[in-house]
Amino acid sequence: MSKRHHTLYSHSFLKACTFLKQPVHSFQTSNNWLKKTGTIALCSIMALSVTACGGGTGHKPLKNKAMQDRVTGYVGSIAADEPQAAMVARDVLIRGGNAADAASALGFALTVTLPSRASLGGGGACVAYRPEQPAQSFLFLPQPGAIKGNADRPAAIPMMARGLYLLQASNGKADINDILQVTSNLAANGVTVSDIFASDLASVQGPLFQDPAMQKLFTRRDGATLQAGDMLYQPRLKIIYDRLTTAGISDLYIGSLAHSYILGAQNAGGGLSGADFRNALPATAPALSLALPNKETLYLVAPPADGGLGMGMAWKVQSNALTTSQGTVASWRANNPVSFSKKDILAQEEKAQALLNEGQAGNGTLPSLPASTSFTVVDRNGEAVSCALTMNNLFGTGRIAGTTGIVMAASPNAAPQPLLTAGITTYKNRFLAAISASGQNDAAAAGTEALNNLLSSGKNTENSAIAHPNTPQGRVNAVYCQDGLPGNTNKCRAYTDPQGAGLALSKR
Repeated sequence: MSKRHHTLYSHSFLKACTFLKQPVHSFQTSNNWLKKTGTIALCSIMALSVTACGGGTGHKPLKNKAMQDRVTGYVGSIAADEPQAAMVARDVLIRGGNAADAASALGFALTVTLPSRASLGGGGACVAYRPEQPAQSFLFLPQPGAIKGNADRPAAIPMMARGLYLLQASNGKADINDILQVTSNLAANGVTVSDIFASDLASVQGPLFQDPAMQKLFTRRDGATLQAGDMLYQPRLKIIYDRLTTAGISDLYIGSLAHSYILGAQNAGGGLSGADFRNALPATAPALSLALPNKETLYLVAPPADGGLGMGMAWKVQSNALTTSQGTVASWRANNPVSFSKKDILAQEEKAQALLNEGQAGNGTLPSLPASTSFTVVDRNGEAVSCALTMNNLFGTGRIAGTTGIVMAASPNAAPQPLLTAGITTYKNRFLAAISASGQNDAAAAGTEALNNLLSSGKNTENSAIAHPNTPQGRVNAVYCQDGLPGNTNKCRAYTDPQGAGLALSKR
């Protein structure tokens, strides 16, 4: 790289990272790989090389210590299944956002970079922690709609936007429109097809491309399926995000976007109605909690995201994590029909907590469960968010809602619910570890094995510290701060599953 180019990149990057209010800048470069990775990737690569936004030449030292720490010191740790979305979250932390801001940005980014597992048409669940406060569950799972008209592929009510907005509005400090604008830029400027997305495409391209809209979106100009390293552009999705920025998130539920989505869903066999959208709301509930042997507390996402219950019971029983977690969830589902009302969610949280306290592992088996994706984010102050997102099937219904560019999730009435698994561990009211997991039936057990290995080994160097040899389908993302946060940031480390293709970002 020429000296001129290096100076241009350093200056532009520092300018773009001053605060979340500023949009991400475009970069011109003769390097083909950097062109393909796009603005966010370039910003994040530069961040890794200079530790946040510091390290440029020709700039005066910052006099404000708080600003200097934010720009040159530890900003937080992130681990996710899809690398570009992880770098978006890193960028938000660099600009001064907290864990909730970064997690929401990561979730929205995944709707662009990994629409096979995360889409505005889908949903998920998170557990969020703030020092000195009990952790909370944020529950926005894809909900079933009333069948209306042609519904050969029933779609779920899209819960992603409302759920991530609730998380960010409750715990974040940035402007949600800045986050939405970053996502709009991703859709418009294009993202590099990652290994995980290319793998998802390859596994289902035959049936997926029976839908002309899907085939057009996910193939190259020569008609070949997108491969890792290709560019994916989503101009229609950009229009949606621009509309959400100007009209608000509610427009997707009670406004013109809702009308467009419903018509598109009905024409595509989704069978949704306006009443479905108006009545579907995300919810918060106390996280499940479990006392660990060394006086730590493990917080877990609560039902209806029952992967948290499965993970907690496997930890409690400490015997054959895979059998225990699946048996517990199978028994829970057989005796507790899913309900998304606030009252029922709170009642189910209390019942699940009682089962955990008593160590009442259930018996039973689960059918083959659908795909999901997960991530964890921790900021410098020890605030943390751990999430699992899903479409209730790889690529959901396999169809797009009209002209919106949004891939519709499958209705939970048409497909079994995945094991959405997320947890956060604290010690003396300070953050210690966060873990999330995906991987079909192995998700909850993989989370248990990985967290057990991480806390007992004390390793802080390699991804092998979160190994889960008995759960080969599981994919784990984790952050571990050996001395806790707030505290010594030198011993904070992010981990992504060694069997996956994700990205872990931390200070070292």
